[in-house]
Amino acid sequence: MTLAETIHSEGTKLSSYPYRIYILDCREGEEEKIIISVPKKLFKRAVRRNLIRRRIREAFRHIRADYPAVAGKHIMLVYTANTVLDYGTVSEGLGTALGKIE
Repeated sequence: MTLAETIHSEGTKLSSYPYRIYILDCREGEEEKIIISVPKKLFKRAVRRNLIRRRIREAFRHIRADYPAVAGKHIMLVYTANTVLDYGTVSEGLGTALGKIE
């Protein structure tokens, strides 16, 4: 079973526009992982999916230090908006989503 499948089946689920978030605590000796998923069903072109992935990754890199609850957890972010949002909206939504993690 891959890490993404494990997080999806065993983790807790939160929703915060434009994301669905799955969270699973790391086991002893595991390094925390962040998985970003942009569904092909919503965005057929890889260029668009990669653009969204890059924006989410950059936003996460900038705001990670503000949310200590993220440390020691595997997180899977699934992008649920059906349009390409600008960086400010992506970052703001990510901050709201990470704020819900305990």
